[in-house]
Amino acid sequence: MPAAWTERGTVLIRLGRHHFAFYKGFLDGLDLRVLSRRYLETTPDADAEMDLRVSKSMVKWIRDQLVVTAKRTGYPSSAKLLRLEPDALRISYAPHVPTLDQFREERDPHEMFSERELIELFSDEFGVPDKSAERRTQRNARLRSKQLSALLRLEELVGASPHLEDGVDGWLDPVIATRLIDAGITTLGLLVQAINTRGFRWYTKVPRIGVKASQQIIDWLMLPETSQSLGVKLSARGIVPRRDLTPAMLPAVQLQTAIVPMENFLIPHEMDGAFGANRGERTSLSARNDLEAINAWLSRYKSGSHTLRAYRKEAERFLLWSILEARKPVSSLTVEDCILYRNFLWYLGRQTPEVWSETYRFPQAQWIARRGVARFSPEWRPFEGPLSASSQRTALTILQSMMQWLTEQSYLHNNPLRALPALAKPALKGPDASRSLTVAEWKLVKKYLDSLPRNQAYYRMRFILALAYNSGCRLSELASLRRSNLYSFARAGEDQIQWEVEVTGKGEKLRRVQLNSNVVDEIRQYFRLRGHETLGNVPAETPLIAAIPVAKLPGSADDPLSASRLYRVLKHFFRDVASSVVADDLDTAQKLRRASTHWLRHTFATHGIHNGMTLETVRDLLGHKSLGTTSVYVTTEKDKRSREVERLKELGSF
Repeated sequence: MPAAWTERGTVLIRLGRHHFAFYKGFLDGLDLRVLSRRYLETTPDADAEMDLRVSKSMVKWIRDQLVVTAKRTGYPSSAKLLRLEPDALRISYAPHVPTLDQFREERDPHEMFSERELIELFSDEFGVPDKSAERRTQRNARLRSKQLSALLRLEELVGASPHLEDGVDGWLDPVIATRLIDAGITTLGLLVQAINTRGFRWYTKVPRIGVKASQQIIDWLMLPETSQSLGVKLSARGIVPRRDLTPAMLPAVQLQTAIVPMENFLIPHEMDGAFGANRGERTSLSARNDLEAINAWLSRYKSGSHTLRAYRKEAERFLLWSILEARKPVSSLTVEDCILYRNFLWYLGRQTPEVWSETYRFPQAQWIARRGVARFSPEWRPFEGPLSASSQRTALTILQSMMQWLTEQSYLHNNPLRALPALAKPALKGPDASRSLTVAEWKLVKKYLDSLPRNQAYYRMRFILALAYNSGCRLSELASLRRSNLYSFARAGEDQIQWEVEVTGKGEKLRRVQLNSNVVDEIRQYFRLRGHETLGNVPAETPLIAAIPVAKLPGSADDPLSASRLYRVLKHFFRDVASSVVADDLDTAQKLRRASTHWLRHTFATHGIHNGMTLETVRDLLGHKSLGTTSVYVTTEKDKRSREVERLKELGSF
């Protein structure tokens, strides 16, 4: 396909000389198909009607780009001229009829006749002159001349250089520019800032802009002539996916004593904990200060794991508060200080700025950021809003564990957080079995899934539901599963091959979860849709659950789906299921709207026990430590009592 036509698929404006020649011919009223073959290198099409439609589409595209170019180069008035259709500027009467002035020059060059006599002569030969038509003709001629002048001017200025203060609507396709402007990105400077601040996936914050459009914008911004003209460069985090970043790609970060990520935090020497009031003696750690001791505790957990991220988050918040608010090293904190931190977690985001400022050094807004800001972003903050009561308990539980470990290593003399035992325990002992789907509700989910179109999203959701429901895996466990986690085995005395998946659960504990044949069939089908004919041909590191592939990006069919994205995908699906039944059953719809990935884990347990699984089997499959935790899913006695009470309904009715 000729390059001139493929340019229409880009988000950037790439007008060439051939486009200007094509459009000038269009304004002159020449045949569009002839113009396309002459200037755009298209070939005559057998379907003349289709050929004409394509040519008209090209006219619209060129006109849109010319309008944008006019705005960019400081000639917005030219945009109106270029929108005028050629038919609107045609001569309004027969071309062989001269104007009255032309008639005077030809018949009365010496002005011998009066105005009245000249009109009578004109009328005898051509009829009564139409002065309004004459005025229209003169106006159209002027507009036509201005239109051609505007076109020539834009052709000369089409090579203008971009600047940071230029609007995005002056350089990008109008549709893409509108979406950026709606998201608050109005200039090229703000566009560069968004990419550098938000990172490689910056486009996810702009509705209806995807990977392809983002990559084309980045490619243009990275052109030497573009970056030189703008005077700025895109950061490595903006152009390289996070998983591919290496330390060598990243610029050196200046440490600072401010609300920044722990790795960028500069602790004043007098508060680094080297001589903390609660320091122990003869510690087994080589840590010289509190930050090194905290990092030693974190190093016990697997790199990149959900556990490490959760623990680092709480340790980071605690460290920042200790230095910036309490003005003490972590190794000097007392029981009273820990109580103040508990209060800090409770009040953050819940007090007015005036009340907050009476107690705390830093405004609440400096502690809280919008959700999803990357750690490297200047907009990063340790909190994303007020913490719920359960989140506060979880935070204090994690910190109590950290301080206890440091005490056991004799880095600390004692653990001040142990004085807050009630706050270090979760409100509920074990899982909440009510957060599961009944058999009837599960059938509604399957029914809605069956109504969806058979596209990539359908087959992925079908596989996610099958795997989550039949394995009882946690969200982080599902997202981390790879082909290498699949194992085959044969049951004793049987020849048929069975399958199981190895799961890394809480505390990095491994367990094997056996899969029924239906799940294995779903795995095979899902891999076939992604281009793998057999399980044996699937590379070991291929994720079981993948992102929907991006068109024209080879290999994207096996890109992993993050835990957070998997959570959002399922939440959105359950909301759609709820919407489909809200008219018939409001209560069920409200329950389905609350459902999430973890509900499928509870559903697996309750349905499994109801259908004959032993408590020991469910305990081992879920990775519980004790039968006491698993027993919350047993409803046999409650069901029995409910049936017996039901027998009294007739006698008890009035």
